[in-house]
Amino acid sequence: MSPHEKSWQRLVEAARKARPSGDESAPYGFSTRVAALAFEHSRPAPSFGRLAFRAAGVACLLALVAVGLNYSAITGAFEDDSAVAATDDPVSEVVNLGS
Repeated sequence: MSPHEKSWQRLVEAARKARPSGDESAPYGFSTRVAALAFEHSRPAPSFGRLAFRAAGVACLLALVAVGLNYSAITGAFEDDSAVAATDDPVSEVVNLGS
């Protein structure tokens, strides 16, 4: 048995031999004082929901700025490029070279 276990056993034995103290209930008015201290505040702390809405607002603003800065690239991606697509076909280019 290690020295730590021996000292632990001595503490357990001493705790078992100790007489129970008197009344262990909280003093009169303790719960009222604790509740009053819990609800006492000079400035309300921001809640998680309020912080989440602020973060969502910032994210939406950044998304709108990103779309605004890239608007020409976005609209250019959806334009009809059928004339360009016909010349980009490598098979038709090889056939045209052979004839």
